[in-house]
Amino acid sequence: MIEVIPFHGLLYNTEVTGPLAAVVAPPYDVIAPTLQESLYQKNPHNVVRLILGKEFSADSETDNRYTRAAATFRQWLQDGVLVRDPRPGFYLYRQEYEFEGEKFCRTGFFARVKVEAFSAGNILPHEFTLTKAKTDRTRLLDACHANFSPIFGLYSDPERKMDSLLEDENNLERLSLIDDGDVVHRVWRLDDAAVCREISNRIRDKKIYIADGHHRYETALAFAEANRGKVEDCAHVMMFLTNMDSDSMSIFPIHRVAKSPQPFDRESFLQKVGEYFDIAPWRGDLNATAIKSQLKKLGREQIAFCAYMGKNHAVVLKVKDTKNILPLLEKDESEDTQVLDVVQLHAVLLRHILKIDTRKKAGQQCVSYKVNSEEGMEMVDGGEYDAAFFMNPTRIDQVRRLAEKGIRLPQKATFFYPKLLSGLVINKFRP
Repeated sequence: MIEVIPFHGLLYNTEVTGPLAAVVAPPYDVIAPTLQESLYQKNPHNVVRLILGKEFSADSETDNRYTRAAATFRQWLQDGVLVRDPRPGFYLYRQEYEFEGEKFCRTGFFARVKVEAFSAGNILPHEFTLTKAKTDRTRLLDACHANFSPIFGLYSDPERKMDSLLEDENNLERLSLIDDGDVVHRVWRLDDAAVCREISNRIRDKKIYIADGHHRYETALAFAEANRGKVEDCAHVMMFLTNMDSDSMSIFPIHRVAKSPQPFDRESFLQKVGEYFDIAPWRGDLNATAIKSQLKKLGREQIAFCAYMGKNHAVVLKVKDTKNILPLLEKDESEDTQVLDVVQLHAVLLRHILKIDTRKKAGQQCVSYKVNSEEGMEMVDGGEYDAAFFMNPTRIDQVRRLAEKGIRLPQKATFFYPKLLSGLVINKFRP
């Protein structure tokens, strides 16, 4: 049984900060240094100072990005930059956007969810996590005792009974609207006690599938276990919950750009690839739109990739037989994953042929992850990387089926679009 409850969210006081659009930010893990600096300059109260503060050469154990985030957070609370909602509630969050030429509207809500071990079978991961990222988020949580960004969770509601409760505007109080040019973000307060109770009751027997925020969830769970009886109110974590059966679930592929740890020879590489893939020259234009379109068409019949190895050197790789991967899987990798594009890429192309194991630190340094395929091509053309592998996205039904079996995908197997903004609502542990 899942415990999903309303909470007293911390909200920005726009009378102090100015427009909300100037103080929110994308999730910390997609903020590049240039964007970090831009957000710093945008507003002195931008949430980037909490979720991804700057680092300096003079940083120490007592003065670093985490201690500064905690000090800033305390100061903002004291100065009324952030104010506590007087009544507990859920916070409806709607994102309106275009994807592949179609208009979508994703609706969900911010809530507090009681953390529990994955082994209980109620909250399910779908990706592996990395130690470095968990250490980073642990230090921030230890310092601030608050969730500044929501974990992205999915639940199944094919009959849309939850949606009907969330979309009843009679229960909603409008809080904010942000149009960033790509996505329109709308937030409402839902604090009707009876409606909140009904939402909690309807969702308690469902499962939550973590779409994004695995590192933060595992960090929150570890924090709650370590601080039981010490830090009041730390057994719950802030989540954004949305219906995975709605028609607005957009998943992008995250392409891989690889640097071979050994001198890269294109002909030798393709010869080895030919044992597992049918190889054909890439036909037509070579840009993001063309790659996406052609791979989508090829993917209806079999798993296919575009391998880009520099200007005028791009080929289509079509998997001969998914079962050929089975001898290459590690003992803890399930045979069920053979149907996934991302697993075929990691196990065959990266680990077996290029000798890059992304589950190890050395291997992680050899691979860069890009949603934009043209950026990946530029990295190869610049000589920093040897090859870029473009693929189709992992489907939501694959995520769900494997998660229910307790099977995790390689890290960065999915990119749920659009990303959730940080700073719309904050969950602070009491007192």
